[in-house]
Amino acid sequence: MNISPRIKDAAETAVDTLMREIKGAKAVVIATEDGLELAARTENNAQVARLSAIASSLAALGAVAGEESGLGQCENVAIETALGHILMLQARNDEADLIVSVVTGKDAVIGQVLYFSKQATLALQRA
Repeated sequence: MNISPRIKDAAETAVDTLMREIKGAKAVVIATEDGLELAARTENNAQVARLSAIASSLAALGAVAGEESGLGQCENVAIETALGHILMLQARNDEADLIVSVVTGKDAVIGQVLYFSKQATLALQRA
């Protein structure tokens, strides 16, 4: 899949904004729906490939769950763990379907994470 420089630039901008705006952000990865990483910032670079693969799998599960339950397309998947949160949002663009993944510590405010992540998703959809 060929991703245009316009989409890649928008992904880089979104990652930078999310890392700056979300208190407690540990990683942000923007990938295609099939797991190809477009942009990432993380405390541990080893996480990026795994997070892209996990996001792809969870997006697929969310899509099936939404459709099978009659609720429509999956827009996001949120996971709360003992040490933090993982939020994955769909960004559907004419060129490619993207997944925005945000990993935070427990100190993050989930409402703030969701707000800024949705703003980034909207920007990617318009790119």
